[in-house]
Amino acid sequence: MMSYDSLPHYWVNHLGFQLRKELEAAFAANGHRVTGEEWALLLILNKHEQLSPRDLSQLTLRDPTTVSRLIDRLERKGLIERMRARRDRRVVDIAMTAEGRAQFAGLAETANSIIDLSLRGVTAEDAELMIQVLKKMSENLAAQERTQDV
Repeated sequence: MMSYDSLPHYWVNHLGFQLRKELEAAFAANGHRVTGEEWALLLILNKHEQLSPRDLSQLTLRDPTTVSRLIDRLERKGLIERMRARRDRRVVDIAMTAEGRAQFAGLAETANSIIDLSLRGVTAEDAELMIQVLKKMSENLAAQERTQDV
């Protein structure tokens, strides 16, 4: 039987937990009241500007209930807001507030320092190979999900 820690899956999960722990500690040390999961939503909203809760759920691979709770927390913190969708006024989208955008730069700087730390000693070639392997593994699982949906 293969040892669990000889599988890449173990290390991906382990790294995810480590990264979240380090991010949250660094955010707190820099005066940011944001969790790792909240940061993931802000990162996506920064890229897409305005998205539906359903889109956020799909992009973060989180269930809608979890995303709804994250949206509520970020809204209470004044970092995001609900607004009528441009495409359909009956639909509510989520967007960063001016305060959210203002805090984003500091959060990104902090996150980048943790990312740089995690990549210390890793060559650009090794990082690219790792990305290719992880993408392939993700595609394999996504293909399996599609066949189960049919």
